[in-house]
Amino acid sequence: MNGRYQQGGQDNPLEKLKRELRNRAITQFSERELFHPNGHAKAVVKDANITAVQLRKVFQEFKAIVDGLRKDNNLEKAMGRLYKLYALLEYQAERGVLNKDFKDLMFKLFDNIEKHKSPQAFERAYDLLMAMVAYSKKS
Repeated sequence: MNGRYQQGGQDNPLEKLKRELRNRAITQFSERELFHPNGHAKAVVKDANITAVQLRKVFQEFKAIVDGLRKDNNLEKAMGRLYKLYALLEYQAERGVLNKDFKDLMFKLFDNIEKHKSPQAFERAYDLLMAMVAYSKKS
């Protein structure tokens, strides 16, 4: 699936999460909405045309940012590193290494963090990416 179809008039999981990220802070999403088997993490992974390797790469880059924030509590430094991640993901998408629909979702997530700049926003986004990695594992 390419992340652009509509099924029964409803947005696919990528579009639904992007829309919700435009309308509310990532910190306002409940654990159930994000982590439940019927939640965003699993639905996005199931719908996105992204490999587990690609997803882990994005997660590892984001994890390094969060680890730095946890260590030095420097939100501005974390934001600077996040801005660099935008560029890296754009480069990977243009090379065809990263699915463009997934890149767009990550940009919406990062935009949400920027808009609601806080350590909690970084932590919640980290949790979402971690759940996506977990759901991407083959059973």
